Amino acid sequence: MNSFTFHNPTLVRRFGTLIVIGTSALLIVLAIFIANIAQSTYSEIAQQQRTIAEAQRLQDVDMDGNEKLTFYRSETPQLAQAQMQSDMQAIAQQNEVRLEVIRADQIEPANGSLRMALTLNGVVLESQLGAYLESFANHSPMIVVESVNLRRARTRNNNIDNRPLAVQLKLSGFVAQ
Repeated sequence: MNSFTFHNPTLVRRFGTLIVIGTSALLIVLAIFIANIAQSTYSEIAQQQRTIAEAQRLQDVDMDGNEKLTFYRSETPQLAQAQMQSDMQAIAQQNEVRLEVIRADQIEPANGSLRMALTLNGVVLESQLGAYLESFANHSPMIVVESVNLRRARTRNNNIDNRPLAVQLKLSGFVAQ
C-alpha cells in the first residue's frame, strides 16, 4: 500500500479559499479604480457639455439680456410674413426711412424651414443708412439682407450733400415648419 499520509488535510482548502478571497479583493479594488477613472471622465464630459450649452445660450441672447429668435413663430407662414412686414415698417420709422413699397415675395422651403422674402423700396438720408442697416443685424428674429441697391433720390433740392438715397432692399426672414 501507499505510505503517504496527510499531515494537515485542511491546508489545500485554506490555500484555495485564500486564493479566491485574494482574487476577489483584487477585482473589487480594480473595479473601484476603473469606476473612479470613468466618473472623472464623465464629469469632464458633463462640464464640457455645460460649457457648450452656456456658450450657445449666450449666443442667443442680445445685449439687453433678451433671447434672440432665429425664426418667426406664427400659425401660418403668411401671418409670419405679415409680422415681418410690420417689423420692417417699425424699423423704418425708428430710422426715419420713408418706405414707399413693401412687396411680399414668395415663401419657399429652405433647409427644414420656410424662407419669407420681402422687397422694400424707400428713401433714406445718407447719414441714417448705417443705423438702418445695423438694425437688421440686431433684429430678433433674424433678418438676412440679400441685396442692397442705392442711388441718389430725385428731389428738387440741388444741394447734393442733403439729397436722400433711394434704397431697395431684398430681405429674407425664416419661419420654422
